[in-house]
Amino acid sequence: MANLLPMRDIVPHMKNWSCDITVQERQQITSSMGTPTKKQKFVFYDSENESDLADYKKYRISNAEVRPIPAKFQTFGLTVQWVISSRTVIDKIPDDDEVMPVSFCYSKFTDLVQYMDDKTKSVDVLGVVISALERKTITKNSRQSDVQKFVLLNEESHTVLLSLWDTFLANEGEDILSKLHSYPVIIARRVKVNNYNGVALGTWFDSAILVDPPIQEARELKNWALRNTDLIKELVENKAYIKYNPQLSLKSDQKTTWICNITSSQKTIWVKAQISFEHIFQKYWYMSCKNCCRATSAGHEVVFTCNSCKEKHPAVPRCRFDVDLTDSTGVIPASLFGELAEKLLTFNALEAMQHFNENVELPLEFVHNELKSKNFLLHIKPVQAQLADARQRYTIIYYSEIHDATDSVQLAMQTKDDSPFPSKDSDTIQLGTPGENSARSKICVRLSDRFDEPQNIDLEQDGNPECSSNKKQKLN
Repeated sequence: MANLLPMRDIVPHMKNWSCDITVQERQQITSSMGTPTKKQKFVFYDSENESDLADYKKYRISNAEVRPIPAKFQTFGLTVQWVISSRTVIDKIPDDDEVMPVSFCYSKFTDLVQYMDDKTKSVDVLGVVISALERKTITKNSRQSDVQKFVLLNEESHTVLLSLWDTFLANEGEDILSKLHSYPVIIARRVKVNNYNGVALGTWFDSAILVDPPIQEARELKNWALRNTDLIKELVENKAYIKYNPQLSLKSDQKTTWICNITSSQKTIWVKAQISFEHIFQKYWYMSCKNCCRATSAGHEVVFTCNSCKEKHPAVPRCRFDVDLTDSTGVIPASLFGELAEKLLTFNALEAMQHFNENVELPLEFVHNELKSKNFLLHIKPVQAQLADARQRYTIIYYSEIHDATDSVQLAMQTKDDSPFPSKDSDTIQLGTPGENSARSKICVRLSDRFDEPQNIDLEQDGNPECSSNKKQKLN
């Protein structure tokens, strides 16, 4: 009979042994290079709790091949691997424990920004799934992939989007969708932090998604969700998770970039700049689908079938206008949308439309005068469509006024080590002599030409994950 040993006593090349374990984590099935053999990684723990993660069933494993893990492949303190083959003896054993005696180290939603777009780091997060966005098939790296975004909520009422790709979507994704009505709690292990409308999460090959794991923290979060169903329903109904959340995206020591050093290859950029649009001739609104914000030729309040979201909704005006962002090194054109635009304009989209239809200019003298004395911290991102003169355009996804000298000095100090000279790839117009406005006049011409082309507005720049189609809408 094999010796029943604790996990810590099982060493490489040991024979004739058994160990009672619980499956704590199950990763995706993958192919072996050069052979038709499929493989799947598991993480086990035993009664002494020496390991890290979950599928919640207990087994007795005997005589698996024990190998050391090469140092370059070791993660999370795991130094030994068991190779389970068709010859390994596996027996399921009763498990009377309602809660697994394991603990995890989760990253707070507010700490995720420090890991953004870092390919060398991943995070573990705990959250309750409150909604799922539309499933999509996209072309990625010359192959088609399926992806669906799920909305995670924590007890601080912060939300973050988690993208499940391919096999994760087919397995754990389907499990989550079947339980969505009961607010499943998940632990997302080793997921990457991406830059999508602020902070977002995504799976990769080494990730694991634990759905409703029987651990104390998950049960506490589930109970919290069930006590706060009204809050959750309001978040889902208002689609609050779509909106940019500066509490998650803004670092306490946020560094900024000189405008002359901005390039279109950067995913997002933080800048300190002045905003101006007094010189730009524009109408400040466009007609859009009420649901997905795509531009349409439909008349105001006419119900139509949107080719983007595939649903029937009325056409409503939405605020949009262009501005110049200027610092001491250059100027770039940028656009604002929706509530962010209305806040700066001090008029809503309906008011802007009414003035336009009556051929009356918006009274913006006070706004323009106020902006001349203000500086802003802005989060911007490049858009694919360029201006007619090949200049790169940007979208403002967040801005806040720098109210006092302390804020201004802090941001200036953060850019002190950056060279305030244009990089080779810079897309900005450099400031010339006072009164020079050739770049700005080009913007005026472009906007006046676009007044009758609302369908050409690229709403992808708005950060709305539901805005993607370039097709015209049809009226019913």
